[in-house]
Amino acid sequence: MTYLNTEFYFKDNLPFFNDLSEDELKDLISASYIQKYSKGELVHSKNSTCTGIVLVLSGQLRSFMSSNFGKEITLFRLFERDICMLSSSCVYQNLAYDINLQAEKDCTVIVIDSKFFKELSNKNISIQNFLLTLTQDKLSEIMWVLEQVVFFNLDNRLASFLINQYYLNDSININMTHDAIANNLGSAREVISRMLKKFENDQIVEVSRGNIKIIDLEKLKLLSK
Repeated sequence: MTYLNTEFYFKDNLPFFNDLSEDELKDLISASYIQKYSKGELVHSKNSTCTGIVLVLSGQLRSFMSSNFGKEITLFRLFERDICMLSSSCVYQNLAYDINLQAEKDCTVIVIDSKFFKELSNKNISIQNFLLTLTQDKLSEIMWVLEQVVFFNLDNRLASFLINQYYLNDSININMTHDAIANNLGSAREVISRMLKKFENDQIVEVSRGNIKIIDLEKLKLLSK
């Protein structure tokens, strides 16, 4: 990671960049490193205390919670230019977040050392405001997921998920296993398989091994409401 490339990225993505002194910027770059992850690789696990602040250069990450029985539910996703603070729980006093962060596509990220960033934020009100805003945004996304789980039926949630995947990949073909969809929605594979079979009988999708093809997007949108 070159100094100039990193400085350019920080300048383009960190709103507090102009409030950093020259020495603080040098220290920030020194406390950062580039890391590459392959699809499916864990970037941060709930058993990790302080992976660091993750800034996405390319690729796509999934944040999720998991139970001791292997059940998962997706909380939010990170794309290019997104920043994840919840993988760095030691930045927050008396708070811990048992989340996992996984590469959904091959990724390149910048990781900032948590201890340094905490010390820097303690001296800079602009960074504190940035952390507060960023955390509020992510917690809002998590609350939306909670609302979906509590107040919406699984068929609504599955329809919404398939629509999101359609827009995310710009394709009517969703290359995901039933297990992967269940993990995203916090459900069981058998339940998802039954629901997809119902969608197929209603001529909304076509299901084949490892793939769901959307054949009636409008019906799917009506079902998601």
